[in-house]
Amino acid sequence: MQTSQEARVWQITECSTNSTDIMPIGKSKISDMDFGSFENTIDKNIETDKTSDKFDQQLQAYKDAGNSLTLAKSGVEMATASMHEAKDKLSEASDKANTVTKAIEAYIGKVKDITVKAKINDADMEQAINNRKKLIENESKLLEDHRKKNKEILTRHFYDMSNMMSRNEGVWLSNGWVKTLLWIFLPCFLYTVISIVYFVASYIDK
Repeated sequence: MQTSQEARVWQITECSTNSTDIMPIGKSKISDMDFGSFENTIDKNIETDKTSDKFDQQLQAYKDAGNSLTLAKSGVEMATASMHEAKDKLSEASDKANTVTKAIEAYIGKVKDITVKAKINDADMEQAINNRKKLIENESKLLEDHRKKNKEILTRHFYDMSNMMSRNEGVWLSNGWVKTLLWIFLPCFLYTVISIVYFVASYIDK
């Protein structure tokens, strides 16, 4: 814009020079020129150019703002469309889940409503009762035989012990001695077992 201002000043100066050139020699018009008005005209032209520049800058700023607003609007529209699409997909998935849940509930309801019906005739019922009675009788007989055998064993053991006592045979230990011997022999037994296991494990590792 500075170049246009200089061109205008040059044009004005050139016009003034041309006017001076066409004057007759010996008759000067310089005193008749209004240099104040000429200077004011130049200042006004400069101000006009500055105002025009500011207007152009503001117009460009408005255009840039409009473009930015358009881009922002497009972005908002795209985001809104994506949000609606995601909402639709979520609603569709929710509907499918509800459908599956209802189907499962309906199936469970049908299973609960199933009633197993069985009919047993009198002959089969009587046979089952007789088999149960026979089973009870057999168990009772086995228990009785077991009781008799235990009784015979205890009786025979009692007589054997009585005969040994009558002959002063055997070794009789009190409860205290039995506990003492257990405390002595039990650690020895455990030590022996552990030693054997350790020896076998060492031999296997080799």
